[in-house]
Amino acid sequence: MNKVVAAAIAVSLPVLFAGGAVSAESAAPGVGSPAATAAPLRSYAPDRNPGTTDFDVTDRMAITNLISAYAFAYDNTDADAWLSLFTPDAVFVAAVPGQTPVSFTGDAFRTFWTKRMAEFRTSGNLRRHLMANVLFLDQTADTAHVSVVGLLTNAKDGKTFTAVSSLNYEGWIEKGPDGWKIRRWHDFPDAAFPE
Repeated sequence: MNKVVAAAIAVSLPVLFAGGAVSAESAAPGVGSPAATAAPLRSYAPDRNPGTTDFDVTDRMAITNLISAYAFAYDNTDADAWLSLFTPDAVFVAAVPGQTPVSFTGDAFRTFWTKRMAEFRTSGNLRRHLMANVLFLDQTADTAHVSVVGLLTNAKDGKTFTAVSSLNYEGWIEKGPDGWKIRRWHDFPDAAFPE
């Protein structure tokens, strides 16, 4: 498994790699592909006043709840619940500073993260997302573009607590017959951290 995928996994979900060296030259077939054009959101230049009230309040609350559900399912390593928050064709892009982003989609995305969450569940680590700032960059009747800033923490075997990294998420969300789902999600934490 290449180093980029390893870094994305370590940062993107509460997962733990099984032991073994990570080689920068080896491939990760069927897992992810380079997403060199993806980048963390680093600017805030709204086209209009973010304090406008021309949005559907029910949809806004549903989207905010979807983002909270993302954190709760992720933190409790409930892969089925977490994956149910994404559209069937969702794209998940992850990277750490200095690495090429990796894009995941389709069955490989779902199989890979299900396995990784199962591994993390037995690791002795407990992750918690504090999703502090949810900013709606755009919202229409059936789409939304959001920026989410937060903090990821870890407790090891109920004894050691650490702040893992500040988080920089960007999401494109769409409304379908069964409500709002994540169509594309960028996971770019502000710092790399150990596997």
